[in-house]
Amino acid sequence: MAITGTTAVHKAGGWRGGVERFAAPALGAAVPLLVFGRTALAVAMGLAILGLLAALPWRRLLGGVNAAMKTPLSGAVWLTFAIWLLSAAGSFMIERSLPVWLRMAALLLVGVALCLILRERRDLLALALKGLVAGAVGAGIVVVLSLTVASDAFVWLRGHGDERDIAGIAAAVMKSYGTAVAMAMPAVLWAGFRLGRSWRWAALAFQALGPVVLVLLESRAGLIAAGLAGGTLAVWYALAHRRGWLLLLVVPVIVAVFAGVFLDNTRNNTIDAALGLPAWMVDSHRQAIWAFSMHYFPGAPWLGHGIDTINWLPGAQSVVPGSTVEYVPSHPHNFVVEVLVETGALGFAAMAAALILLAAGLIRAARRDGAPGATLLALSAAFWCVNLISYSFWSYWWQAAYVILVALVAAPLTPGVMSGGLIAGGLSGKRQ
Repeated sequence: MAITGTTAVHKAGGWRGGVERFAAPALGAAVPLLVFGRTALAVAMGLAILGLLAALPWRRLLGGVNAAMKTPLSGAVWLTFAIWLLSAAGSFMIERSLPVWLRMAALLLVGVALCLILRERRDLLALALKGLVAGAVGAGIVVVLSLTVASDAFVWLRGHGDERDIAGIAAAVMKSYGTAVAMAMPAVLWAGFRLGRSWRWAALAFQALGPVVLVLLESRAGLIAAGLAGGTLAVWYALAHRRGWLLLLVVPVIVAVFAGVFLDNTRNNTIDAALGLPAWMVDSHRQAIWAFSMHYFPGAPWLGHGIDTINWLPGAQSVVPGSTVEYVPSHPHNFVVEVLVETGALGFAAMAAALILLAAGLIRAARRDGAPGATLLALSAAFWCVNLISYSFWSYWWQAAYVILVALVAAPLTPGVMSGGLIAGGLSGKRQ
């Protein structure tokens, strides 16, 4: 359904209007621009923030942010941040932990502000969604070309040509983009159908292009997350529209994706399985990482060792016996282990409570607001799934990608539907 209706505030004219019309699609294109590196995402997001923060009167914007901070979900989030701040203050590397905390707090506030702006300025929301769809399709084409006929040119473009042999490393330098694709797929699909017309076809084309990109990039985490996101949308659609037979078509595909990825047991499996789990389920290196990391939990059980410090603990950079890889190359590849060891039981418990409220809000949004709520549920499933098996939870680019997509998709939701308590506002209502 195409976007209709008028904006809630007067559109800016002149140079301010031009800045806004540039900033909105830049925000939408920021996540696809990961294909050119994390700096590209940061630059696009920075320009978008500078251009959009003046789209609403400051008093109105600050009032909206203040109101958003008084919900049950926000309370749980800020309690988590308060405990994490105590952890950062007691970190043995406070110069590393505190900047990460400050960056996350700023990113959270910016995300709330952007969502409020796009909610009231539907003209800018439409431009941002067009930037997302066009950017996703364009980035997907870049990946396919780079991994088939122009890998050398792409690696030189990314600045890796002077560092090592450029043959066959195009996929390695686009690793970050692969997992972002899994998050972006449901958002792009919803955006295309919301915009209507040719944008719908572009969004559908990306649904076909996305899995090809993930296979070419050999992104195990991305394939699993994409399967989970697709399955989430399929279940919602089948239940919402009483078409249970659709599950018969989608479930085998999802199962095939998961099986194909999990049964790849060729990665670092000469290492002893430290946790005793089958290598086809969790590769041996990850098991070694998790076992090593949890060894340090009893040393600081309440507030942890400090945010983003786990790879600096004694022995973390030692080589795992029987391999050439370190115990903790940079992070534990699991947000549960990472948060538990670095912020302690208190930090993890507060985060778990916030995640329960978030899950309740996402389900409520899917039931009440339909497609945008279900899309948020799907992309969130992809995000948290990847957090269980890859990347550092504290990575700015990974958190920024999630915040941007959430801001875009949450903008048209019923105000407050996602940020209430476990049963706030009920779970029924008219779908949009």
